Amino acid sequence: MSISVGLVLVSHSDQIASGLAELAGQMAADVKVVPAGGLDDGSIGTSYEKIENAITSLRSEGLSVLVLTDLGSATMTVEAVLETLEDREVVFEDAPFLEGAIAAAVAAQQGDDVWAAAGAASGAAAIFIDKLDTTPAPESGSETTDGVFKREAVVADEAGLHARPAAQVAALAGQYDGEIFINDAEADSIMSIMALGIKQGETVVVSTKDPKCWAGVDKIADAIEAGLD
Repeated sequence: MSISVGLVLVSHSDQIASGLAELAGQMAADVKVVPAGGLDDGSIGTSYEKIENAITSLRSEGLSVLVLTDLGSATMTVEAVLETLEDREVVFEDAPFLEGAIAAAVAAQQGDDVWAAAGAASGAAAIFIDKLDTTPAPESGSETTDGVFKREAVVADEAGLHARPAAQVAALAGQYDGEIFINDAEADSIMSIMALGIKQGETVVVSTKDPKCWAGVDKIADAIEAGLD
């Protein structure tokens, strides 16, 4: 799958930007995530030059660029940079910094363009605000009368379905042209999976109403039981 989007993470702190870039890289290994945090001497603040150089480096590789920021003055600096660049392939999205970066990185890993990645970033916070219906479907390993094919799986990973395990489930689900769910949350959305707070040893229900995705349900359920990380 071709990756067309890179991320620039702008924070007042070099450590925050670098740490978040590292975390995003764990979940989207093929996506280039460039931190642009702090001033040039390492102190707190935002650097016009750091931001510009990060964007330029990704554009020189033929990538569209999504820029995310942590606080207000970082946004002002980014907007000043973008006014100078005047590049349609560089997009700033006002989104939650941590959740947005993870959601955007995973979207880019799945082949989404910069606008879709920006949409994933902006919608990330809502996933944690909305309450998800996690009521399991009746009887594991069967097709129900309403056409739902499902399987139960016991989570093997020590971290539960968080971080890399959640990213790997999302990547598996993204291979299928149809909807797959884990406890009624979208299985191709890492943020939806992480919002469930599923721990090691818990039983989840992987399901679909699309016969084309039955194999995907089996593949994801097997992976969860075997361990993903």
